[in-house]
Amino acid sequence: MHGGSMTFDADHTDDGRPPTPRRAHAGGSMQFRTAPTGPSVNRALRAVTYAYLVLPLFALAAGLDRPRVRSWAALWTAAVLGLLLVVSIARAHRQLRRARFSSFVPSRAFALVGVAVATFCTAGVALGLHGGTFLLLPVIAFVVIALFGNRAMIWRGWLVLVAALGVETAVQLPAYDALWATLLFAATGAVLATMVDEVVRGSVRALERNRQLADLATETSTLGDWPRDLVPLAGRLAAVMDVGRFAVFTQLSPRQALRREVGWPDGDWPAWEELGTLAQESLERLTPVVSPALVATPARAGAAHVVVVTPATSRLGVPIDLPVQSSVAALLAAVLNRTRLISGLLEAANTDELTGLANRRRLFDVLQHEMARARRSGQPLTVAMMDLDYFKRYNDTFGHSAGDELLQRFAIRTGSRVRAQDLLSRYGGEEFCLVLPETDLDGAMALVDGLRAKGAGQDRLGRRVTFSAGLATWDGAESAEELVFRADASLYRAKAAGRDRVAAAPTAS
Repeated sequence: MHGGSMTFDADHTDDGRPPTPRRAHAGGSMQFRTAPTGPSVNRALRAVTYAYLVLPLFALAAGLDRPRVRSWAALWTAAVLGLLLVVSIARAHRQLRRARFSSFVPSRAFALVGVAVATFCTAGVALGLHGGTFLLLPVIAFVVIALFGNRAMIWRGWLVLVAALGVETAVQLPAYDALWATLLFAATGAVLATMVDEVVRGSVRALERNRQLADLATETSTLGDWPRDLVPLAGRLAAVMDVGRFAVFTQLSPRQALRREVGWPDGDWPAWEELGTLAQESLERLTPVVSPALVATPARAGAAHVVVVTPATSRLGVPIDLPVQSSVAALLAAVLNRTRLISGLLEAANTDELTGLANRRRLFDVLQHEMARARRSGQPLTVAMMDLDYFKRYNDTFGHSAGDELLQRFAIRTGSRVRAQDLLSRYGGEEFCLVLPETDLDGAMALVDGLRAKGAGQDRLGRRVTFSAGLATWDGAESAEELVFRADASLYRAKAAGRDRVAAAPTAS
């Protein structure tokens, strides 16, 4: 309301931290609290209409109290202003029905309130009405501005009210009485407008929070990597909850311990000693648990449990808004559950059902990644294609179920003897592919020949089952398909040479 009042440029900065306050002053531009829409304009016009319905009552009371006109000029002026007010409100209703929202501008709304204030004050001068009841009427007209205008508009409207009250009282009362009457009712108007402003600002803030939650729900619906993809949104989540910091904990099964997933802006807040059993208690009760310093709010979606921990007070120093925090927790639980489901589907799409190894799709994805890494680092990259010898004969002799068991045993046997950075995949049938990053042809030959020497396993008669392999080292230019083709060609040379051996491809020219 006054020159030293505080306002904010935004609810939060780009990184979600609390905004820097700035001074609101009379030079600020007049704006509506929200962009004009059908419902918002309709509510504002209804409020204005109800407030200005006192005009007929004013005329009736004035006629009964002061039947004599003291200034016909002032009375005609008041009548013209009143008519202008009625026509303006009717025109606004007509434009609302036609959805012409561009005509609803702050300056026009401000002028409408100014006309209303001037109407009451001019009528008071015309009829000699300067009592408390009648001086409240322009105050009521002024307070309407707090329903839809920002603080710059309220401030300027208050100046208009002071000027109008000053004129009305000055022409009817001694100077001293006029001064006190003006100050008293102007102060009353300021208090009432401030009260309305605080209530409306709270309502607008609640609507804005709902909008922000809806936006976050839309954005989080596309998250695929929990919790890494959540980190860029952490600042906005903090702004919605109106807190300076928060942490997210998860529990994927009752037997698992709570795991800290996200901490903003401090990844180690709160310390485990400070948290104590608060988060676990909230999970057991599935209701928010409040301590003097912290609040833990749980949510569950499917098998995913999430606990959001915040300070017990907001950035404004008031108790935290538990319904909002519960909404955020429910949103995060849904995101976690969805990403786990998606991750499971992706894992299934990239995994061979029989052996549990990576499938061909996953093989070529990893090969593309490793080729890019080898190009950057200059390290060698070698691929080995391995094929079990006489596998068709094995199936014909022992049955397909026995053949499946052999493939499974080979996958376990080989997978346990390679490095963590290597990728063993099932290429198809009885053929497997081994990707060996940072391994040259000699190193690959030593590794794969050692695997070959141990064999692929034993048949049901205890006889050794062998496999053949072909190697190829990436030349730095060929595609993943070309590299695998060269390794496969080496494999067939090993087969042609008698099986149970390893052949290496020459470097592509």
